[in-house]
Amino acid sequence: MFDAPSYISLSGLFKARPSEEGDERVLYMEASNEQVDLKGERVLAKSLQDSSDHFLRYGNIDLDHRTLMPPRPGDNPYQWEIGHPVAVSSDQGRTLVKAVLYRGDGPLAANANLVWESMTRLSPPARWYPSVGGQVLERGEELDPLTKAAIPVIRRVLWTNIGLSRTPVNSAVSPVSTIPVEVFAKCLTADGCLDLTKALEAGYGTDSATLSGGGALRSQSLEPKPQATLPVSVNYYDAREVLSRMVRSGTVDPTVLAARLTERFSLSPDEAARWVERFLRDLRAHHTPRGNR
Repeated sequence: MFDAPSYISLSGLFKARPSEEGDERVLYMEASNEQVDLKGERVLAKSLQDSSDHFLRYGNIDLDHRTLMPPRPGDNPYQWEIGHPVAVSSDQGRTLVKAVLYRGDGPLAANANLVWESMTRLSPPARWYPSVGGQVLERGEELDPLTKAAIPVIRRVLWTNIGLSRTPVNSAVSPVSTIPVEVFAKCLTADGCLDLTKALEAGYGTDSATLSGGGALRSQSLEPKPQATLPVSVNYYDAREVLSRMVRSGTVDPTVLAARLTERFSLSPDEAARWVERFLRDLRAHHTPRGNR
């Protein structure tokens, strides 16, 4: 079904180190995006952005939303809390968060130490995924432009929590990172794909681990200049994922679709147009009743 897989090694591309400044252990995460989650819902980025002040003032980071659940017998819910947020930013439908982990030797820091060590002392590092938590204040529906089905959307929330999990509800989010989030803000395109060339740009010469607010999440590279560039092969199925996301977001103009492929994969305009034509042909075939084929 799929073409031969392509691989890329990042070991020499970014010389990144965990962000540990003074007494702060810093995590960076794409807390949410507007992809449909495993519950069939879409959380609008605006709903989280509108509640970000409340989240920054009162919110916490824990494991699997355990601080939001009724405590089990003999359980101290505060032991599941591992840190708190220090910055929130919204970028093209994605909600980016910078957080600091607690540190210490007592039981209240045990889970924070576990997460940090699993990400910095294991090889390969353990993967943790963020999941937003809080109270839903308003729901609605939107029409999926690809399937024409109504999708439940969350329009307004009281955001109070991010739970780190191995199995998040939104499977489209990236793993939590100890590397400053500007790499992901640069590399992730509007359709949620990875574009390494966007990260290979001159940085600001400032360590984002020491910043807060928008400066902590601004787009820049880990290196002051590109260290290496590697060609990445692509196949039709990669392009199809990009086109599907664009159509779902309401973009159906073939010229715009082809231009996005040209930008995203460095294709020639003719090749991009052929892939768009193939995608639209497959899409029409998929939605044509059997009796009309």
